[in-house]
Amino acid sequence: MRISFVFLLAFYFAALFASAQQKNNQPEERFAGLHLDFHAAPGDSAIGKTFTYEMIDSMLSIIKPDFIQVDCKGHPGISSYPTKVGNPAPAFDKDILKIWRDVTNKYKIPLFVHYSGVWDNAAINHHPNWARYNADGKQDKNATSLFGGYADSLLIPQIKELATNYKLDGIWVDGDCWVLAPDYSPAAKEKFIQQTGITVIPTKPDEPHYFEWMEFHRKAFRDYISKYANAAHEAAPAFRVTSNWSFSSMMPEPVDVPVDYLSGDVAGANSLYSSAFESRCLALQGKPWDLMSWSFAWKNNSKATKPVVQLQQEAAEVLAMGGGFQTYWQQNRDGTPEPYHFRKMAEIIKFTKERKEYTFQSETVPQIGLLFSTYAWKRIPNSGLYNSHGQEAIKGILNLLLDCHYPVDILMDHQLPGSIQKYPLLIIPEWEHIDPATRQQLQQYVQNGGKLLITGASATVDFAAMLGVQFEQPVKKDGLFAGLDGEIILMGTNYMQAKQIKALKTFGTQITADDWRFSTHNFLASITESGKGKAAGIYIDMGDFYNRNQNGLLKNLMQKVIAELVPSFISTLPGPEPVHQVIRRKNNKLYIHLINAGGEHNNPNVLAYEKLTPLENIAVKLQIKQPKEIRLQPGNKKIPFTYNNHSALLKVPKIEAYSILEVAD
Repeated sequence: MRISFVFLLAFYFAALFASAQQKNNQPEERFAGLHLDFHAAPGDSAIGKTFTYEMIDSMLSIIKPDFIQVDCKGHPGISSYPTKVGNPAPAFDKDILKIWRDVTNKYKIPLFVHYSGVWDNAAINHHPNWARYNADGKQDKNATSLFGGYADSLLIPQIKELATNYKLDGIWVDGDCWVLAPDYSPAAKEKFIQQTGITVIPTKPDEPHYFEWMEFHRKAFRDYISKYANAAHEAAPAFRVTSNWSFSSMMPEPVDVPVDYLSGDVAGANSLYSSAFESRCLALQGKPWDLMSWSFAWKNNSKATKPVVQLQQEAAEVLAMGGGFQTYWQQNRDGTPEPYHFRKMAEIIKFTKERKEYTFQSETVPQIGLLFSTYAWKRIPNSGLYNSHGQEAIKGILNLLLDCHYPVDILMDHQLPGSIQKYPLLIIPEWEHIDPATRQQLQQYVQNGGKLLITGASATVDFAAMLGVQFEQPVKKDGLFAGLDGEIILMGTNYMQAKQIKALKTFGTQITADDWRFSTHNFLASITESGKGKAAGIYIDMGDFYNRNQNGLLKNLMQKVIAELVPSFISTLPGPEPVHQVIRRKNNKLYIHLINAGGEHNNPNVLAYEKLTPLENIAVKLQIKQPKEIRLQPGNKKIPFTYNNHSALLKVPKIEAYSILEVAD
């Protein structure tokens, strides 16, 4: 009996130690990270030549990331480690993946790998029958087929090798959803016919059953992710899997596959706005998530590493929405990181960690909900399956709202039920013919007292009765002169001429020339009572136009319409400064995130910028019950305020890149 007790006690403590060790090495969260890759190519024959344990030890001791992702297999399909099941590089000086694992174990830092999935040139070269077929009947040179042998014969065996032989913590599968296109291979067509009974395979968006053909492939892709994720979890239950950009703006659907986290890499030139958009598309998906900023700008056939302040702005947009943040740095052809970047890496990690307490995994405070209509998006003609097509309008409207200091969430179709009544204002940003079920939900929302704004010439047509207008002519595409408060701009965009059929409050005017003498009776926007709520329409396409032509008139128009719909939000910034605002809650405290959106991030002629002018004495009005105190974080600086008429008035002394007001209720 004594022996059994001692044995059980020893077993208990051993299990406790193992559990603690696993928790230390494999935390539930991915917060402040680094990503490195170099997409090994067939000619790389000196991998590991100058790569040393000491270099990586020094790197991690300086930077102190929460997690790190390194190269494993890029789009060429060549593995940068001596794989036994895949297509390795021609020669290795060292097994650099093993060294990465050894050093990250020393520092108890989770190690993930970058692995190209659907895009694999080497796999197709060795196995042509694994290739996707394009509509012209030719095999694709880059993309593998979801219906061939690639997943079972290479992808899954290699993931198992990484999870078990190298004991890695997870995988970030790149080149997946955004590479997809319809597959015209015999296997794909046969399966489609079996599942649908449709025997004539469409090749163009305007042909019958093209939508069914696209949905068939979308379902096949989700099954494909499930297959490799389940195989990975079966081999190593703690191994974490994601498919890059899955269930994001490129795949705006409910998460229905066993990915462990969501992630994506923001590579656009104007990454501040891109980070703001992509963060909002991931924030309400119900999964841990992070976003990656490229550490370098690459445009006009030029490349430059971004200064720290530029990356701090991008990080701010992600952190404010509750996500983790990582930066992408390239490896040399022998797999080594570039040591001269270590200082910048460390500064970004420090900046990120300083804000974790106030940001990570926070909860939204619903104010404005911007609809991402998955239904409408899927019906926009496009040759791809999951990519960024058809998003110009919603991105532009979001940017316009952010530039007006509004706190905005993005809501996809599946996120509306259960959330819709929490938002004082919902906006439909130029989606044509949204889901009839969603339209019915929105109409009921207004009847119950909600405020709804529809923007866009065609988008307003389905809501004409609710808006109290008629459209006697089709959409006009010849551009118009828009006038408001003494200002006129020429807008080369679509617009609609609305005729009033009930009591309206109108805004602005459509003009036939750049002269107020030629004003018409046609207005730019209107608001009407509807049930217990209000419905507003802006009858011009202004999302993409604003992205390309930022101007004060459209900001003024948006602010006037919204002020009539919702006189005040929890937090208001009355000044003109370039500040993006996010409102969140965490640990029973209210947080007002203030991001300096200045700088030349949207200048197509600027590769990188080093100077960001600090914003000073930013006025903030908080419509809340009287707080105990307000502090500026990080730094824990107490901010004085006055309180009158249910509002706290204060000034933020300075915003360098990103500051946070912490409000103790």
